[in-house]
Amino acid sequence: MKIALHFNADHEIFTGFYSYPIYYEIFKVLLKHRNLNISSKLFVGDLLFLYYSREVVSEEVVGNSSNTAYEISEEKYNNLINSWLFSEQNNWKKFNQEKLEESLSQNTFVVSFESIDLKNAEYLFENLKDYDPFIGAMEINDSNKTHWLLYSQSLIPYTRIINRKLNMFHDSITSDDLDTEMQKEFLSLGFESVEFEDLNLKYTIFDTYNDYEHARRVAEWKKGFGSSLAYIADNVVSELIDSAPDLGNKLWSALNTFDYAETNEQFAQVVTSCRRIFEYVTDCIFPPQDEPSETGNSLKANKYKNRIFEYAKKNRTSSTNVDLIVASTEVLFTQWSKLNNLTNKGVHSEVFRDETRRCLIRTVLMLDDIISLKQGPFELKPGINIE
Repeated sequence: MKIALHFNADHEIFTGFYSYPIYYEIFKVLLKHRNLNISSKLFVGDLLFLYYSREVVSEEVVGNSSNTAYEISEEKYNNLINSWLFSEQNNWKKFNQEKLEESLSQNTFVVSFESIDLKNAEYLFENLKDYDPFIGAMEINDSNKTHWLLYSQSLIPYTRIINRKLNMFHDSITSDDLDTEMQKEFLSLGFESVEFEDLNLKYTIFDTYNDYEHARRVAEWKKGFGSSLAYIADNVVSELIDSAPDLGNKLWSALNTFDYAETNEQFAQVVTSCRRIFEYVTDCIFPPQDEPSETGNSLKANKYKNRIFEYAKKNRTSSTNVDLIVASTEVLFTQWSKLNNLTNKGVHSEVFRDETRRCLIRTVLMLDDIISLKQGPFELKPGINIE
């Protein structure tokens, strides 16, 4: 999700200089997170409510120059505020209502995260809510033209944060100046490294993809695809839990371990859990058999792939679908094996976290593949305890 953190730029503690104190508070909160897992660009700047509420009242041309007079349209301003705050019915937002009302007559400074998960967004809000200049946070939807105008179009790219590493944006085409003093300040906060990253005119008028239509399509894709992934997660549990009643507990345990993992050994536990989830579901829908299949393949306890293949054949799944699922199974088994081999080889925990996340997602997608093998509902096998 894309979010913006809002601050009262006129607060008395800033004495006119507010950007760095705000960065300091945000980065301090992030860097104290023991399980920090974030990769996002940060955009900064003031919310230009008054600027986008102007109307031309007179224009005078004198020689080669023109003098244009503006005034704030109250109607335009109110419409802008309503579109900004209330047009998105389901977007995540958390504001201090009193501070929010006061902020409408003050300058508001924004730090926007281009990509962040809900847990980190909630974490930021909870740890900033007692910081007096902090007004609140809101999810940004670029398919809303007001959001796009106030945030994506008006804020400037400032940094990229990848866990405990920071890149400061600059554009060598327009300027060779590097803010080395601010680099030192950010390093003093506790980042592992602070480097400079060249924008190469991205987000400028020369960038052919820096417009509303492109931003709208990306926002709509993110929302639509997020719904598709959420549907898969729901469907996997609701379908398979009929025959594999402990699946919900096992999925929860794997995700919970992943969320709080700090070491490679803990990530390895998640990988092991993923494999056991696959084995558990296979045992539930096609238990081990002593007799081989008609083609001579063993269906014993340790022959999980064979049993999945046989299950597909018995359900008259198309050969093309079976081939695709067998290929997916091979990829997943290979990944489990490689991740287990990497556990004790000193691989950086950040790398292991990313690979483990992909493993967890692929495991859920494999469960979705298993669902596709079945025509009709799975057999109900509840965990009954009549005592």
